[in-house]
Amino acid sequence: MGRRRMAGRLWVAAALALSSPGSHAAEEVRLLTGPQASTQHQIGGELAWHLAPFADMPLAVVPMAGPTDILQRLRDATRQGSGMNLALLQADVAQIYLLAAERGNANAAAWLAPLRVVAPLYSEELHFIVRSDSDLTTVQDIRDARINVGPVTGGTALSVATLYRLLFDAAPAPDKLSRLGHAEALAKLLTDQSIDVVALLADQPAPLLANMKPEARRFIRLLKFDREHPTGEAVQRVYGVSALRAASYPNLLGEDVPTLAVRLYLVAGGQREDEDGERLRRLVGAYCQELPRLKSDGHPKWRELDPGLPALAPGWHYAKATAAGLARCMGVAENAIPDTCLPQEQALGLCD
Repeated sequence: MGRRRMAGRLWVAAALALSSPGSHAAEEVRLLTGPQASTQHQIGGELAWHLAPFADMPLAVVPMAGPTDILQRLRDATRQGSGMNLALLQADVAQIYLLAAERGNANAAAWLAPLRVVAPLYSEELHFIVRSDSDLTTVQDIRDARINVGPVTGGTALSVATLYRLLFDAAPAPDKLSRLGHAEALAKLLTDQSIDVVALLADQPAPLLANMKPEARRFIRLLKFDREHPTGEAVQRVYGVSALRAASYPNLLGEDVPTLAVRLYLVAGGQREDEDGERLRRLVGAYCQELPRLKSDGHPKWRELDPGLPALAPGWHYAKATAAGLARCMGVAENAIPDTCLPQEQALGLCD
């Protein structure tokens, strides 16, 4: 291993051990991720470990409580002019801003505009857990259900709020939501039955379900997503369709269950993209160089990345400085990069 690479990796290791939301060196770039125990944080750590030496860019990986906190940190950094930050963010984050803009929130577009996708990453699946005797059969049946969404700042809460709005053109009633930890909520689902649905956004196999014993299927089951429902098309513009695999949950499922997937993006945020263009180009060059090693040696989620570039969820756009380089290493012609500027986005100033 070269001296430069070793030095970079030692720097990243120190940053991973010492970084916290309230401290950072003057020239480092912060990479904001989910909580420390999450797959998101592990993926962020692997990105920093592999990319920092080749991009010649100190990366400090900072765990956050969830996307709400990440977005607030990015907004604060933009207002303070503190330079470029990176983050792992869910694809449905942008839909929250678009919906807010539709409802007259003048700040929503300004908050979203500085965020650009550097690279698409892996997906996490939405799990909707109900009692085995529940009348609910599909995700589209949850309108009047009492739903546990976990902590208010977490990814599950954000995805459920976004999906609910797409399905029913309304926000969930506050008295229908609970914010317990997933294990505690599951216990209440089965005991006092004060909860009808436990929602969980996680990459599968989620330990909460994977560690269940064979008798679990007598007590709980998972709701399926109905692709043919009238809301299906609108929902699938934001979410991918995936499956909760029987292989992931052999003690719970006899067959795969269709569900929705939320893609994670590596996102850059800052004052002006042109000022950060050179650093972003180095970052993508390092990403392209190291991606084969990440797939071979990194977290299993790296091996789920498909060749090519996916179309982005509404509200998102590839960073101009990096799109061409990213397309080349993904085998996509520069004139075929799937990045459409929708009329609503153009009106909000999110794209040209």
